[in-house]
Order: sequence, then structure tokens, then C-alpha cells
Amino acid sequence: MKYFLFIFLLISFFGCTRTNRIPKDVIRPNDMRKIMWDLMRADAYVSDFIMKDSTRDKKAESAIFYEKVFALHSTNQEAFNKSMAFYESRPDLLKIITDSLRSDEKKVQTYQDYKKPQQQTDTTAKKIKPNKNLIRK
Repeated sequence: MKYFLFIFLLISFFGCTRTNRIPKDVIRPNDMRKIMWDLMRADAYVSDFIMKDSTRDKKAESAIFYEKVFALHSTNQEAFNKSMAFYESRPDLLKIITDSLRSDEKKVQTYQDYKKPQQQTDTTAKKIKPNKNLIRK
């Protein structure tokens, strides 16, 4: 009975430890979300504007923008790839990041819809064509 109680307490102790700790060399989830958001915006820019110029290389242009994003966030490609591999191995944490990215996208879409000029309806009286039968000469 003592052994059973000891094993039960041991399993309970290790079962209750936090498993969602993020290693120190991995980018924090909020920072990762910001980096991923900027990378997605860079991709959208390249596909929407840069690719209209057929003389430019999409991969080279993307690499330039990626380096600018990493410099902006004080990180590099290697740290990002390592962090992304960690989050891919932890779907629960990656889901939090992707859900917040979707939320950010909806906020931007709502803001853009709000900022669009509303189409004004013409409230002025329409020009009335004179009825020839009513005009007397």
C-alpha cells in the first residue's frame, strides 16, 4: 500500500508540472505573431505590386523584405526557423498565434471597410423634362 501511495504521489507530481514552458532561445508568442504578421504583409506586397513587373524575381524580392522584417524585429532567419519548428511541434501554442493573426486580419479588414468613403446617394431633384403637351404657345 505504501508503494502504491508513493507511485501515485510521484505520478501526480510529474503530471501537474507545466508543460507549456517556452525555451529561452525561442521567440515569445506575441513577438512571433508580430513577425509572422509582417512576413505575411511582405508576401502580399510582393505578390500584389512587385510581381506586376516581370523583370523582377519574386524569391529575391521576398528575401529582401524578409531580411528587413527580421531586422525590424531584432532577430534573424535562423532564430525564426527554430522558433517556428518549436511552435509546429506544439500545436496548442501555434493555434493561439494563428488565431490572433486571424483576429488581427479581421481588425484590419474592419478598419479598411470603415475608412472607405461611403457612396453618397444623389438627393438632388432629378432634372424634369418638360411635357410638350402642357407648354402653350
